[in-house]
Amino acid sequence: MNHLAEFEALNLLGIVDYVTRGQEENIHLDFKTVKDAGLASSDDRRNLACALSGFGNSSGGLIVWGLDARKNAEGVDCAAELRPIENIQAFLSRLNSLTGEATDPTINQVQHRAIIESGSRGFAVTLVPESDTGPHMAKLGENRYYKRVGDSFYKMEHYGIADMFGERKRPKLTVFHRVLGKYSTAEVHIGLRNIGRATARAPFFAFESDGPLQRSRHGLDGNGNEGMNWLRAANAGLQWAYGGGMDFALHPGMAHEIACLTLGIPARPEPTEDLVIRYAVACEDQPIEHGTLVISLNELR
Repeated sequence: MNHLAEFEALNLLGIVDYVTRGQEENIHLDFKTVKDAGLASSDDRRNLACALSGFGNSSGGLIVWGLDARKNAEGVDCAAELRPIENIQAFLSRLNSLTGEATDPTINQVQHRAIIESGSRGFAVTLVPESDTGPHMAKLGENRYYKRVGDSFYKMEHYGIADMFGERKRPKLTVFHRVLGKYSTAEVHIGLRNIGRATARAPFFAFESDGPLQRSRHGLDGNGNEGMNWLRAANAGLQWAYGGGMDFALHPGMAHEIACLTLGIPARPEPTEDLVIRYAVACEDQPIEHGTLVISLNELR
């Protein structure tokens, strides 16, 4: 059963069963007691921040609030006593309001829900998904990075934090083209495709060709419109350059045509060898990269 299914299935009988059979804490399950439903206690706030950071920086997990975990005869932390929370709805509301402040950056799709025992008393369960945007620092006065190891949260060392920054999902822009028409009327549409695992924002694209291909003044649609803004100054040393702002986004798997190249009107002498386009691409979280694109003669004929 995955974390979401466990989160949705957990009920009062399940929580009681944790204590009855001495459910062990593990890499995906943690039990916490609560001093104050308003989370005014620094210990409660620290527990929230460390648990969100630790699970978010690992493979996710569940926090069950209102259970006391102690070491059993074998020295293993397990559920030992029910400690229901008074005014559980106030506690749930406070969990929701502090979630966005508990880590930096915020962990997306954290969920909380109450499990009523009687009246206003009960328990709560928090779902922390594995995050692709970490590492996440525990805030609310903690200001440290945590990771879940076994049944505990541990402060991360510098090398671990550095490794996680290196593993973050990043965009990866590549250049693609397609040829429309045949030699005398051939058009080469050129653009960017994001093959990375994160959204590409503020893309930059510059290119040039020594062959007969020229940027069409008629644009992609025949009315002079192109796929990104034309840049007159920042061109990475190449002839034609385009750029998009932070509101320009290419999601993973998306492709976007930017410019149209032609052999000229009327067409220039037929090329005798493959055409080479030199380019440079970049975006937020992707340093500028240079490459070449080869368009074969067969594609133009």
